[in-house]
Amino acid sequence: MTAADENTALHERCAEHLVEVWVFQIDQDDTVVEQLRSTLSQDELARAARFLDPEHQHRFIVGRGRLRQILAHDIGDPPDALNLTTTKTGKPFLRAPTRGPHFNLSHSGGTAALGVCRTSPLGIDIESIRIAHDGLAQRFFAASEVTELNSLPETQQQQAFFRCWTRKEAFLKATGEGIARGLDSFQVALSPDESARIKAIDNNAEAARAWKLLDFDPGPEMLGSIALQVPQARLQLRSLDELI
Repeated sequence: MTAADENTALHERCAEHLVEVWVFQIDQDDTVVEQLRSTLSQDELARAARFLDPEHQHRFIVGRGRLRQILAHDIGDPPDALNLTTTKTGKPFLRAPTRGPHFNLSHSGGTAALGVCRTSPLGIDIESIRIAHDGLAQRFFAASEVTELNSLPETQQQQAFFRCWTRKEAFLKATGEGIARGLDSFQVALSPDESARIKAIDNNAEAARAWKLLDFDPGPEMLGSIALQVPQARLQLRSLDELI
């Protein structure tokens, strides 16, 4: 293989791990809610009915309905034909015989974000930047992260807290373990002058190098992050207008 061939092969391997991010609003009028309700499975409809607050029920319906629309667009099947199920920890996935991409959904308030990757499982999290309850960092973050957070100027600490939180949640969702793993069992970069990365997993810096963190902007006063277990990946923002 020539040097040019090697460079081409390397580029193709790196380009394989494309993460598409769809950001959309889940506060919709009744017409849209009912349209999307018609695409859901009986299990999803039962889950929606368990929400006592109509706003939360409608947000669930829109979130799952848009998820089905986007995956159907990718696969070429009707949205209501997708066979969605969940792992034991509650992470949704497409069950055979449909072969589709890996995906993960997150929402904060009225905004949702869906990450889709054809080659690797992933986790996604978005958060609105708001006042965090006192003591949350000390309760959930690793000691080194708390120290780093407290060393930042006070004007930077609120954003750094949620930068840390979204990156951690994305990693936990990517592994499928959820919060049972412990937010303090791994460390992420949180300072504004550092690139997004996982620093160590169970105090093992080498294990962290197998992971990739990608930050994105879900909207004003919000932060978003994606985690996947590949050394190289790139992000592409998509629009619901493409589905029309």
